[in-house]
Amino acid sequence: MIKAIIFDCFGVLTRDWWREFCATLPPGPVLNEAKQLNRQYDAGQLDLKEFVHAVHKATGHEPKPIEDIFATPKAEKNLELLDYIRELKKNYKIGLLSNIGTHWVTESFLSAEEQALFNDMTFSFQVGASKPDPKIYLASLNKLGVKPQDAIFIDDIDTYIIAA
Repeated sequence: MIKAIIFDCFGVLTRDWWREFCATLPPGPVLNEAKQLNRQYDAGQLDLKEFVHAVHKATGHEPKPIEDIFATPKAEKNLELLDYIRELKKNYKIGLLSNIGTHWVTESFLSAEEQALFNDMTFSFQVGASKPDPKIYLASLNKLGVKPQDAIFIDDIDTYIIAA
């Protein structure tokens, strides 16, 4: 029986600016290195300055646009989904699980009222692991107090859904 629904943030509740940036990179080593650096940043292994410098070095892209993706992302909320979550909360525990390297979701993106829609928010930088590492999914499930078979995970990336 489903007791909890866990949502991703980027690509689900809002746009995924990092993925849009990665789409401009050529397939192969440059793209792979940028993605690896992003996983390190999301897991809290690099701070923003280190991350931006490393991505600049790996891709040749100027630092300012890279920093802007993470320092000042535009909050384009999926308001229809947030309204639906409001309805789901009546019958389910609601979680937010995101690969992110800062408190941006709680400090800049979601209002206090929107944050109250979630029984738990699990962020990769706090866990020290990012999707698809099982550790982050288990952290979210534990905080919600549910078993894996009692939860649904919603993401826009197949790899992360399969891992869940």
